[in-house]
Amino acid sequence: VNREKSAVFFSKNCLEETKDMVRQELHIETEALADKYLGLPTAVGRSNAESFEYMPARIKGIIGSWSGRAASSAGREVLLKSVAQAIPTYSMSCFLFSKVTCKKMRAAMMNIWWGGSADNRRIHWLRWDRLTHHKSQGGMGFRDLHLFNKALLGKQGWRLTIRPDSLCGRILKGRYFHDIDFMQSTRKKHASQTWRAILAGKEVLQKGMIKRIGDGSSTNIWSDRWIPKHFDARPLTPRDGHVVSLVSDLVAASGQWNEQLIRETFIPVDAAAILRIPLRSNEDDWWAWEPEKHGEYSVKTAYRKLADAQQQGMPSAPGG
Repeated sequence: VNREKSAVFFSKNCLEETKDMVRQELHIETEALADKYLGLPTAVGRSNAESFEYMPARIKGIIGSWSGRAASSAGREVLLKSVAQAIPTYSMSCFLFSKVTCKKMRAAMMNIWWGGSADNRRIHWLRWDRLTHHKSQGGMGFRDLHLFNKALLGKQGWRLTIRPDSLCGRILKGRYFHDIDFMQSTRKKHASQTWRAILAGKEVLQKGMIKRIGDGSSTNIWSDRWIPKHFDARPLTPRDGHVVSLVSDLVAASGQWNEQLIRETFIPVDAAAILRIPLRSNEDDWWAWEPEKHGEYSVKTAYRKLADAQQQGMPSAPGG
């Protein structure tokens, strides 16, 4: 680290004595707070709409140069997907954009798609949310920016789950969820925008993460997702009256499933699904991403899960 070219900045609530101590320890004398660092705002308030106001303007500036060009529909599609939708990806992987910001970016892209310019609107013959459907479903495959934002943020939560001992994981755990695991964490008062963003990504993790069973000692039968390809990956059997709570309670001393206990405890469809799960009694349970065969989180499948969930609750009217 070149300390002569480095700078340190502090919160406005930091005492001068503390600032002096930190500067002396780091051997960095310059104190500065730039508006941006690595393309991201260094200070974001409670509402980040103003902090990311530059993003819709940047998209408008880039796609505005396309106005007046006689591009075909296929050409406009390629430009929107490969350029306009890619611009906010890095920022969206770190912060949760407000719906207002997403709407402004979407409006500029819609205007270009329907043959206008970034600022001039023509008739929009179909709602944008219908255009975000896959082409096989009658859409164009454009991204819903708000859902894509959540899918990107889900990767941050995934890293906290599978790498809890990382430096970032230890800092966030000590600050926000020191006595529980990440999937049980909640938003606290005065939480930073970074933490709020990570929690927003937890929505998709709850839909796609699943416990792979080792010895079953850390998996709750009733609350965790652990039964693959089985409804919501949880038992359909009501919990009332059952004394078993952990998956390890269903494992016999031999390291195999206690088939008699399982069939007595669960309805047949649950019992059959549980008995198909292979046991690795010499390993700990671990989290996996169910939509992928390799078990690693992917933004593509996370976005698809969010989009499918949204489309299931969407009205079928074609206009708007």
